[in-house]
Amino acid sequence: MRLITHLDPSQLRLGYLNCLVLVAGRHLDTRQGLVDRLSRLVFTPVQSDDPRWPRFREEIDAAALEELRPPVDERTATLHELFRIAPDLSPSYPLHSLWLAHRSLAPHLGLLTEKNVERIIDMGRSFDFLTTGYALSEKGVFLQQMLAKVCPRARDGDPAGNPFALTCRPALRLFYLYSLLAVDALTPYLLQAFADEQVGDTSNAPRLLARAADQLVATVESRSDIGTVETVRECRQYAERMGKRGVSKNQAQPRYYHLYELGLLDRGPSGQPRVPYTLTPAGCRAAAALAPLRNHPENQQELLDCHFFAWAAEIYGIAAKRCESDIRQLFYFTRGYPFLEREIGFTPGRTVALAGCLLALEEGWLVEVAEMFSLLQRAASGPWRPYLEYSGGSRLDQEFLIKIRPTLEATLLAELG
Repeated sequence: MRLITHLDPSQLRLGYLNCLVLVAGRHLDTRQGLVDRLSRLVFTPVQSDDPRWPRFREEIDAAALEELRPPVDERTATLHELFRIAPDLSPSYPLHSLWLAHRSLAPHLGLLTEKNVERIIDMGRSFDFLTTGYALSEKGVFLQQMLAKVCPRARDGDPAGNPFALTCRPALRLFYLYSLLAVDALTPYLLQAFADEQVGDTSNAPRLLARAADQLVATVESRSDIGTVETVRECRQYAERMGKRGVSKNQAQPRYYHLYELGLLDRGPSGQPRVPYTLTPAGCRAAAALAPLRNHPENQQELLDCHFFAWAAEIYGIAAKRCESDIRQLFYFTRGYPFLEREIGFTPGRTVALAGCLLALEEGWLVEVAEMFSLLQRAASGPWRPYLEYSGGSRLDQEFLIKIRPTLEATLLAELG
């Protein structure tokens, strides 16, 4: 069972994870190297004489942008006054503030400061987008490749690509919901707490977060044995921390806003902290659909592998047909493969299966990760075996390593007519 035990108010926006994977890579890295590259991206100054400025201005909320504009640094202002340096009157904005001020992203919250950039690295680790060596994980690689399609020039600061727009493609929001549920057992309990409290909850004085944490502890304790002692202790410690008002406030702010970005919570257009969050219709459906995760949090990953895409279709009202055809399932697995393909060697199949399932649901076909695993087990000795090359170390159980011949997708498409 996985639980996110610490979040920070600076980790308010999931879009910062998109910014992070844009500057990360598959190679081993250093924490400071990632911090420096992320800082260069999000704090790139854009001035009024920048060729991109007119395009940014067309899409932004001007009042919100002025509110997001960083205050003048007191030390810099003092030095300018001391040495009689005339202030630069031309407006200049960090790139991420222009992205956040986009009209479609109200309320325009989440301005990052340079001292908090490291928190985004920690957030990437919490969501399993970075490995312990600060390289992109397989999930991180998939997200990077997805962003290359939905906002291909975001890393260059192009106005046409906004990494904070999570609804620009259905698969992107579905991927974030899957990623959150895979690392945080509390989320289903939190959604149920909102379902039980129709008036909602505020992030500056939260009541429901501690209630959800207590319910998680009760469930985990009821199923505890010698092998789950550490899990029980972790959940208890988290619940005790949520009983402290200051701690729960700091944890609720990013948690509630992440659910808002995923379309599961709503709030008024104001960015004021006293505006309560309430469940959206999708959030109500999520609270009901995710009941198995509340009943059996110890089976978190197994339940997601077997049921997530059926849940997602129900939550977001996606009309999808069950994909029974082996050929069609293999077709979507093959389409997911380029997102994760390694230049050298074999590619882990689990995240390829996840990518294939996301692409399938976008096009109205419902298939689960566990089904694709079963298919690839059968394909190892079936008619499509000449197109598939398995690594000798693949056990074909929890993970396998694979290569796919480039001609397979066209061959399967021809079979599907």
